[in-house]
Amino acid sequence: MPKKQQKTNSDTPSKEYAGDVFLYYGSILREGYHEISGILERKTAKKPKVCLILVTLGGDANAAYRIARALNHYYDRVEILIPDACKSAGTLLCIGAHNLIIGNRGELGPLDVQISKPDELFENMSGLDIIQAVNALSEYMQEVFRASLVDICAGGNLRTKLAADIAAKLAEGFVSPIVAKLDPVTMGEHQRAMRIGYEYGNRLNEMTKSLKADALAYLVSGYPSHQFVIDRKEASALFRNVEAPDATTTPLYLKAREGVENFPYPSSDPIILDFSNPPEEEHVDETPQPKTDERGECHGSSVAREPEQEGARDEPAGNRPTA
Repeated sequence: MPKKQQKTNSDTPSKEYAGDVFLYYGSILREGYHEISGILERKTAKKPKVCLILVTLGGDANAAYRIARALNHYYDRVEILIPDACKSAGTLLCIGAHNLIIGNRGELGPLDVQISKPDELFENMSGLDIIQAVNALSEYMQEVFRASLVDICAGGNLRTKLAADIAAKLAEGFVSPIVAKLDPVTMGEHQRAMRIGYEYGNRLNEMTKSLKADALAYLVSGYPSHQFVIDRKEASALFRNVEAPDATTTPLYLKAREGVENFPYPSSDPIILDFSNPPEEEHVDETPQPKTDERGECHGSSVAREPEQEGARDEPAGNRPTA
């Protein structure tokens, strides 16, 4: 009867990690959520914890929320390893983890939701843009008012109330043309986008208790730009559990760095891999086979057939929600 010869997994980067390991490389999309959901649904043997290696420049906040909920649905403990950039929706997903493992080149970004830029195709703008614009406008108006009030009071014998009225009108005259260009609908879209990020982050934090006090509000509106770098040290001031890769996760970090350096960032669907798949099996047929000589006569001795080559592995394509 045929015997089964099992491959060793000595070259598997997850062999030292006491949990399942997945890689998510690319934009956070609904398609990525469906794919990782399919992997989780088909996985018959799950360990108590999981490590998600996450490299992303952002994406859909709804999909990030769903991925975080799905991982917490299937595992008691969720860890996220960040070997490179993990921005926007990626930061939202990190709030759904109990522990963050950030490598020396890993970085988070502010939790600002991207929305479509008016009158532009395929271009997005940060939800922080409108907040920064309004804050700058407010500061400018106050500065104009203060400077005008001081000049008027110093240059004439006017009462303070009258000088303040004149300064207010001057400030209004400077700012009114700028305010007139602000679209209330666009402002509402920005406010809604920021609210989405806050509400999703709040719900995930209630589940994992991953953030420190006031950290969510700061992630949403405390940074000046979408590309602002939040490295491991600063992340430690926002998240409760942040660490560098250790002996069990360094192989995962190095493997992820190798992938980032050798494969370009996906332009469409993300790359999702299950590093914790059990080793595939190769079959060796040891059934006795007749052996013939040059005259075609059979003899009783036999030889085993060469092991069959491993076939190409189909990529998972799950398409059902999990949590």
